[in-house]
Amino acid sequence: MLSYERVMATVSHEQPDRPPLQYMATTEVTDSLRSYLNASSEEKLLNKLGVDFRSITSRVNKTQPVPPDIEDQHGGRGELEATYYGVVLLKAENFPQAHRVFGPFYQTEDLDTFDWPAVSDIQTEEELRPKIAGFNEQGYCTLVTCDNPFKIAYFMRPYEEFLIDCLTRPDYAIELMRRIATIESARALNGVKAGARSVLMSGDFAHQRALMISPDAFRKVLKPILAEFVSLLKSLNPKVLAFIHSDGDLSTVLEDLIECGFDAVHPIQPESMDMMDVKRRYGDRLTLFGGVSVQSELPRSKPEEIRSLVRQRIQLLGENGGFILAPSNTILSDAPPESIAAMYQEAQAT
Repeated sequence: MLSYERVMATVSHEQPDRPPLQYMATTEVTDSLRSYLNASSEEKLLNKLGVDFRSITSRVNKTQPVPPDIEDQHGGRGELEATYYGVVLLKAENFPQAHRVFGPFYQTEDLDTFDWPAVSDIQTEEELRPKIAGFNEQGYCTLVTCDNPFKIAYFMRPYEEFLIDCLTRPDYAIELMRRIATIESARALNGVKAGARSVLMSGDFAHQRALMISPDAFRKVLKPILAEFVSLLKSLNPKVLAFIHSDGDLSTVLEDLIECGFDAVHPIQPESMDMMDVKRRYGDRLTLFGGVSVQSELPRSKPEEIRSLVRQRIQLLGENGGFILAPSNTILSDAPPESIAAMYQEAQAT
């Protein structure tokens, strides 16, 4: 099977020749793995690992300043960077997301005071098309990424205050997320217009034991935004695959995510949910995307243990398709390259 055929069979709950594979890792890990496997480029590494997806990021060409008082307060601790949403991040070694130290609505609640990025700032479909077309021609499942408005909202606002907003001022929380969703939806839609075959919306809205907000609050403030996002994608291309990522325990809203129209949920985190229970309850309507923990399995297991785990997960979760094998999040440098390689080698051989 070609990679895209493999992914489509899996999401259609048909048995593929093997589970589709996805790869997520820091640059440091990728460089180490390239050296270990003697791969001269990242693309050749992905080929050796049997990765079926090729990810494309739709850039937003909008720069924001780091406020002088934030520079004075945090600049001595490391490199500061402002995102196009005005969120100031303090970069840290081996921490891909960095630490957020400021957002545009930390000191004001007025949404109109911020210089918002515009849809015209987003990389156009014409700019994205050549790269996407090249990967499509090679048979890969092209994947365009965007961010969950919920996550960006609690970056732009102080985290605790935004969660309180969701409960006490839902209209304000919804308006903030809708403004973000305008940009993130456009990022995804430009990718789909350029030919991307799948979309991954990323951003945590759960902790390891529960949602960040109650299921009722989720259904009031976030679910309509997610449902509208998927509807826009599917109206543009009914065959495009919609994936959503959030760490943590999503068990109380998996049915809601299915109702929103998502084809797969990543990562069904092993520390937070019983993957077999999810497979039994939702496996005919939802694809499980993940399966190997970067928290408790990849860093702590020897290659043969990882091989055994991969065989087990494929046997239990891959019956009648519906399972994409991937790390549960970005692989960090505490995972030995030999264990990472074993994960992908075993998956290709199974």
